[in-house]
Amino acid sequence: MVNIRRCPAAFVGLTEITTVTLPHELSAQIMRKQPTQKRAQLTIDAIFEATSQIVDREGVSGLTTNKIAAKAGFSVGTLYQYFSSKEAIFRAMSQHGRSLVLRELESYLFSVECSQDPEDITPEDFVRRYVQICIQGFALGQNYRRAMNRLCWLLEQPEETAVSVQKMVDRLMTCLKYLHHPLLPVLDETQTFVLSRSLMGCLRSASLERFEHMETEAFEDQLVDLLMSQLVRNLVPA
Repeated sequence: MVNIRRCPAAFVGLTEITTVTLPHELSAQIMRKQPTQKRAQLTIDAIFEATSQIVDREGVSGLTTNKIAAKAGFSVGTLYQYFSSKEAIFRAMSQHGRSLVLRELESYLFSVECSQDPEDITPEDFVRRYVQICIQGFALGQNYRRAMNRLCWLLEQPEETAVSVQKMVDRLMTCLKYLHHPLLPVLDETQTFVLSRSLMGCLRSASLERFEHMETEAFEDQLVDLLMSQLVRNLVPA
């Protein structure tokens, strides 16, 4: 049960904020108009799914807005109400995917910060949940999300990806500082950079190479071991 009295003031009410945020609330610089109704949100979903499926089967070179609209089941005019080009769709998909991961991570860290006794949470459980969120958010995912993740890595936008990863790292470090858990050390900037990019590099390669063991416990265990080895190492005084 969440104990709100223990929650840091900066995060109280944050779960309420995230639940009312539209899942497709994307940058006005990317979208021509925001989906404000259920039907419009379903249209954006259909565009994302159609784009992912076409790229997954034919590659980026075979993609056109006409193909996307036809695959999604509506006119190209409907597509152009929201996006000016296929490149705009790519950027929106990437931004949307990253926002979902950040929201999932925030939800978990918030629950940890509000727990009755943070020390009841084992370091391995903490790290494993973080790894699971990253695997689902950056490599696997349900329905068309897996193809969308692959597309986002394929059309990688380094600056935006770096910003997203840094937000995750910063939020994680804020949580660790707040918990002050004796077995979960707060890492310095160099340590967090190496550790987070090592994880993201594995997920990027697994997604692009369609690594057949991505869904296995063995893959998850290896990533957990990677992070745990660094955390344990940093508990030992130099």
